[in-house]
Amino acid sequence: MKIEICKLCLKEKVLRNSHILPEFMYQNLYNSDIRRFYSFSVDLDVKENSKSRIEQKGIREFLLCQSCETQLSRYELYACETIYGKNLKNKTYIVKVSQTDDLKYFTYEYAGFDYVTFRLFLLSILWRLIISTTFKTPKIDTDTIERLRLAIYEENPLDYDDFGCLLQVIKYKKGQLAKGFILEPFLTSSDDTDILNILIDGFMYSSHLNKIQIEKEKVFFLKKDGTMTILGRVIFEDKNLIKKIESAFEIFKK
Repeated sequence: MKIEICKLCLKEKVLRNSHILPEFMYQNLYNSDIRRFYSFSVDLDVKENSKSRIEQKGIREFLLCQSCETQLSRYELYACETIYGKNLKNKTYIVKVSQTDDLKYFTYEYAGFDYVTFRLFLLSILWRLIISTTFKTPKIDTDTIERLRLAIYEENPLDYDDFGCLLQVIKYKKGQLAKGFILEPFLTSSDDTDILNILIDGFMYSSHLNKIQIEKEKVFFLKKDGTMTILGRVIFEDKNLIKKIESAFEIFKK
Protein backbone atom coordinates (compact mmCIF):
# COMPACT_ATOMS: atom_id res chain seq x y z
CA MET A 1 0.00 0.00 0.00
CA LYS A 2 1.36 3.40 -0.98
CA ILE A 3 0.06 6.55 0.73
CA GLU A 4 1.07 9.76 -1.01
CA ILE A 5 -0.42 12.87 -2.61
CA CYS A 6 -2.76 12.04 -5.48
CA LYS A 7 -1.61 13.89 -8.60
CA LEU A 8 -5.17 14.87 -9.55
CA CYS A 9 -7.03 15.83 -6.37
CA LEU A 10 -3.81 16.74 -4.46
CA LYS A 11 -5.04 14.92 -1.35
CA GLU A 12 -3.04 12.42 0.66
CA LYS A 13 -4.59 9.04 -0.06
CA VAL A 14 -3.78 5.45 -0.88
CA LEU A 15 -2.56 5.50 -4.48
CA ARG A 16 -3.48 2.98 -7.14
CA ASN A 17 -0.95 1.59 -9.58
CA SER A 18 -2.58 3.49 -12.45
CA HIS A 19 -2.22 3.01 -16.19
CA ILE A 20 -0.65 5.98 -17.96
CA LEU A 21 -2.41 4.89 -21.14
CA PRO A 22 -5.69 2.97 -20.82
CA GLU A 23 -5.42 -0.81 -21.04
CA PHE A 24 -7.61 -0.98 -24.16
CA MET A 25 -5.00 0.97 -26.11
CA TYR A 26 -2.55 -1.91 -25.62
CA GLN A 27 -4.80 -4.74 -26.77
CA ASN A 28 -3.43 -4.91 -30.33
CA LEU A 29 0.14 -4.27 -29.18
CA TYR A 30 0.59 -7.35 -27.03
CA ASN A 31 2.55 -10.30 -28.29
CA SER A 32 0.10 -13.19 -28.69
CA ASP A 33 2.17 -15.61 -26.61
CA ILE A 34 3.29 -13.39 -23.74
CA ARG A 35 1.77 -10.01 -22.94
CA ARG A 36 4.60 -7.73 -24.00
CA PHE A 37 4.98 -4.89 -26.48
CA TYR A 38 7.62 -2.60 -27.94
CA SER A 39 8.14 1.03 -26.93
CA PHE A 40 10.60 3.39 -28.65
CA SER A 41 11.99 6.71 -27.44
CA VAL A 42 13.82 8.53 -30.23
CA ASP A 43 16.05 11.61 -30.13
CA LEU A 44 17.15 12.48 -33.66
CA ASP A 45 19.55 15.15 -32.42
CA VAL A 46 21.34 13.04 -29.82
CA LYS A 47 21.09 9.42 -30.94
CA GLU A 48 22.68 8.16 -27.72
CA ASN A 49 19.49 9.27 -25.94
CA SER A 50 17.34 7.02 -28.11
CA LYS A 51 16.17 3.78 -26.52
CA SER A 52 13.97 0.79 -27.16
CA ARG A 53 12.13 -1.18 -24.49
CA ILE A 54 10.20 -4.41 -24.35
CA GLU A 55 7.39 -3.79 -21.85
CA GLN A 56 5.36 -6.36 -19.94
CA LYS A 57 1.69 -5.35 -19.87
CA GLY A 58 0.57 -1.72 -19.79
CA ILE A 59 2.81 0.93 -18.26
CA ARG A 60 1.68 1.88 -14.75
CA GLU A 61 2.70 4.32 -12.03
CA PHE A 62 1.40 5.24 -8.59
CA LEU A 63 -0.39 8.47 -9.53
CA LEU A 64 -4.05 8.47 -8.54
CA CYS A 65 -6.31 7.64 -5.63
CA GLN A 66 -9.24 5.29 -6.22
CA SER A 67 -11.75 8.12 -6.57
CA CYS A 68 -9.73 9.94 -9.23
CA GLU A 69 -8.92 6.73 -11.07
CA THR A 70 -12.65 5.94 -11.18
CA GLN A 71 -13.31 9.39 -12.62
CA LEU A 72 -10.79 8.92 -15.42
CA SER A 73 -12.02 5.40 -16.12
CA ARG A 74 -15.40 6.84 -17.16
CA TYR A 75 -13.71 8.82 -19.91
CA GLU A 76 -11.67 5.78 -20.93
CA LEU A 77 -14.75 3.57 -21.17
CA TYR A 78 -16.40 6.13 -23.42
CA ALA A 79 -13.36 6.30 -25.74
CA CYS A 80 -13.17 2.52 -25.77
CA GLU A 81 -16.78 2.36 -26.95
CA THR A 82 -16.44 5.07 -29.60
CA ILE A 83 -13.24 5.43 -31.63
CA TYR A 84 -12.00 1.97 -30.57
CA GLY A 85 -15.44 0.39 -31.07
CA LYS A 86 -15.11 -2.24 -28.35
CA ASN A 87 -18.85 -2.86 -27.96
CA LEU A 88 -22.25 -2.00 -29.41
CA LYS A 89 -22.90 1.00 -27.15
CA ASN A 90 -21.05 3.18 -29.65
CA LYS A 91 -23.24 6.18 -30.54
CA THR A 92 -20.77 7.93 -32.81
CA TYR A 93 -21.03 7.42 -36.54
CA ILE A 94 -19.14 8.28 -39.71
CA VAL A 95 -20.80 10.95 -41.80
CA LYS A 96 -18.34 11.01 -44.68
CA VAL A 97 -15.08 9.40 -45.82
CA SER A 98 -12.85 11.17 -48.35
CA GLN A 99 -9.45 10.52 -49.88
CA THR A 100 -7.07 12.35 -52.19
CA ASP A 101 -6.50 11.00 -55.69
CA ASP A 102 -2.98 9.87 -54.80
CA LEU A 103 -4.32 7.94 -51.73
CA LYS A 104 -1.87 9.74 -49.43
CA TYR A 105 -4.50 11.48 -47.28
CA PHE A 106 -7.87 10.36 -45.93
CA THR A 107 -10.49 12.06 -43.78
CA TYR A 108 -13.12 10.41 -41.62
CA GLU A 109 -15.85 12.84 -40.56
CA TYR A 110 -17.58 11.73 -37.35
CA ALA A 111 -20.67 12.92 -35.50
CA GLY A 112 -22.39 11.94 -32.28
CA PHE A 113 -19.57 12.45 -29.80
CA ASP A 114 -20.34 13.54 -26.27
CA TYR A 115 -18.14 16.65 -26.24
CA VAL A 116 -17.51 16.80 -22.49
CA THR A 117 -16.63 13.15 -22.01
CA PHE A 118 -14.41 12.70 -25.03
CA ARG A 119 -12.63 16.03 -24.50
CA LEU A 120 -11.84 15.03 -20.93
CA PHE A 121 -10.49 11.74 -22.20
CA LEU A 122 -8.14 13.58 -24.59
CA LEU A 123 -7.06 16.04 -21.89
CA SER A 124 -6.44 13.22 -19.41
CA ILE A 125 -4.19 11.35 -21.85
CA LEU A 126 -2.14 14.50 -22.44
CA TRP A 127 -1.87 15.25 -18.72
CA ARG A 128 -0.83 11.72 -17.75
CA LEU A 129 1.87 11.62 -20.43
CA ILE A 130 3.29 14.91 -19.18
CA ILE A 131 3.41 13.92 -15.50
CA SER A 132 4.61 10.37 -16.15
CA THR A 133 8.17 9.49 -15.17
CA THR A 134 8.17 6.32 -17.29
CA PHE A 135 7.39 8.02 -20.58
CA LYS A 136 10.23 10.37 -21.49
CA THR A 137 7.97 13.27 -22.36
CA PRO A 138 9.70 16.57 -23.21
CA LYS A 139 9.59 19.07 -20.36
CA ILE A 140 6.36 21.10 -20.25
CA ASP A 141 5.96 24.25 -18.14
CA THR A 142 4.22 23.98 -14.77
CA ASP A 143 1.45 26.46 -15.64
CA THR A 144 0.35 24.25 -18.53
CA ILE A 145 0.36 21.17 -16.32
CA GLU A 146 -1.71 22.90 -13.64
CA ARG A 147 -4.28 24.17 -16.18
CA LEU A 148 -4.70 20.62 -17.42
CA ARG A 149 -5.00 19.19 -13.92
CA LEU A 150 -7.65 21.69 -12.89
CA ALA A 151 -9.66 21.18 -16.07
CA ILE A 152 -9.73 17.42 -15.55
CA TYR A 153 -10.37 17.54 -11.81
CA GLU A 154 -13.23 20.03 -12.21
CA GLU A 155 -14.51 18.15 -15.30
CA ASN A 156 -14.23 21.29 -17.38
CA PRO A 157 -13.66 20.33 -21.05
CA LEU A 158 -12.50 23.86 -21.98
CA ASP A 159 -13.03 25.42 -25.41
CA TYR A 160 -12.61 23.13 -28.38
CA ASP A 161 -9.38 24.88 -29.46
CA ASP A 162 -7.82 24.92 -25.97
CA PHE A 163 -5.38 21.97 -25.94
CA GLY A 164 -7.04 20.89 -29.19
CA CYS A 165 -6.09 17.38 -30.31
CA LEU A 166 -5.62 16.25 -33.90
CA LEU A 167 -6.25 12.50 -34.01
CA GLN A 168 -4.53 10.80 -36.94
CA VAL A 169 -4.45 7.32 -38.42
CA ILE A 170 -0.89 6.71 -39.64
CA LYS A 171 -0.42 4.22 -42.47
CA TYR A 172 2.50 2.78 -44.41
CA LYS A 173 0.14 2.55 -47.38
CA LYS A 174 -3.62 2.29 -47.88
CA GLY A 175 -4.92 -0.49 -45.65
CA GLN A 176 -1.66 -0.97 -43.72
CA LEU A 177 -1.40 0.76 -40.35
CA ALA A 178 1.92 1.72 -38.75
CA LYS A 179 0.97 -0.46 -35.81
CA GLY A 180 2.44 -2.88 -33.30
CA PHE A 181 4.49 -0.45 -31.20
CA ILE A 182 4.44 2.83 -29.25
CA LEU A 183 6.58 5.77 -30.36
CA GLU A 184 6.97 7.76 -27.16
CA PRO A 185 6.00 11.46 -26.87
CA PHE A 186 7.85 14.01 -28.99
CA LEU A 187 7.37 17.70 -29.70
CA THR A 188 6.76 19.37 -33.03
CA SER A 189 5.84 22.98 -33.75
CA SER A 190 3.40 24.81 -35.99
CA ASP A 191 3.28 28.57 -36.59
CA ASP A 192 1.89 29.47 -33.16
CA THR A 193 2.09 26.45 -30.85
CA ASP A 194 4.08 23.44 -29.71
CA ILE A 195 2.44 20.08 -30.30
CA LEU A 196 2.95 16.97 -28.18
CA ASN A 197 2.63 13.80 -30.27
CA ILE A 198 2.46 10.13 -29.36
CA LEU A 199 2.01 7.26 -31.82
CA ILE A 200 0.16 4.31 -30.31
CA ASP A 201 -0.48 1.28 -32.52
CA GLY A 202 -1.10 3.34 -35.64
CA PHE A 203 -3.05 6.16 -33.96
CA MET A 204 -1.25 9.44 -33.38
CA TYR A 205 -2.54 11.90 -30.81
CA SER A 206 -1.22 15.41 -31.57
CA SER A 207 -2.17 17.78 -28.74
CA HIS A 208 -1.67 21.52 -29.22
CA LEU A 209 -0.26 23.06 -26.06
CA ASN A 210 -1.55 26.56 -26.81
CA LYS A 211 -4.69 28.02 -28.35
CA ILE A 212 -4.11 28.45 -32.05
CA GLN A 213 -5.33 31.01 -34.55
CA ILE A 214 -4.90 29.02 -37.77
CA GLU A 215 -8.38 27.89 -38.78
CA LYS A 216 -7.23 25.08 -41.08
CA GLU A 217 -5.65 23.31 -38.11
CA LYS A 218 -8.77 23.68 -35.98
CA VAL A 219 -10.88 21.85 -38.56
CA PHE A 220 -9.83 18.48 -37.12
CA PHE A 221 -10.54 19.23 -33.45
CA LEU A 222 -13.55 17.80 -31.64
CA LYS A 223 -16.33 20.43 -31.77
CA LYS A 224 -18.98 21.20 -29.17
CA ASP A 225 -21.68 19.88 -31.51
CA GLY A 226 -20.09 16.41 -31.27
CA THR A 227 -18.42 16.41 -34.69
CA MET A 228 -14.76 15.58 -35.29
CA THR A 229 -12.62 14.78 -38.32
CA ILE A 230 -9.92 12.12 -38.03
CA LEU A 231 -7.07 12.49 -40.50
CA GLY A 232 -5.49 9.48 -42.15
CA ARG A 233 -2.15 9.88 -43.88
CA VAL A 234 0.63 7.83 -45.39
CA ILE A 235 3.73 8.01 -43.24
CA PHE A 236 6.15 8.63 -46.11
CA GLU A 237 4.76 12.14 -46.51
CA ASP A 238 6.17 13.01 -43.06
CA LYS A 239 9.97 12.82 -43.31
CA ASN A 240 10.53 13.63 -39.63
CA LEU A 241 8.19 10.86 -38.45
CA ILE A 242 9.61 8.26 -40.79
CA LYS A 243 13.13 9.11 -39.56
CA LYS A 244 11.98 8.57 -35.97
CA ILE A 245 10.49 5.17 -36.77
CA GLU A 246 13.50 4.08 -38.85
CA SER A 247 15.83 5.16 -36.06
CA ALA A 248 13.71 3.30 -33.49
CA PHE A 249 13.90 0.02 -35.33
CA GLU A 250 17.62 0.44 -36.02
CA ILE A 251 18.23 0.82 -32.28
CA PHE A 252 15.98 -2.14 -31.48
CA LYS A 253 17.92 -4.44 -33.85
CA LYS A 254 21.29 -3.69 -32.20
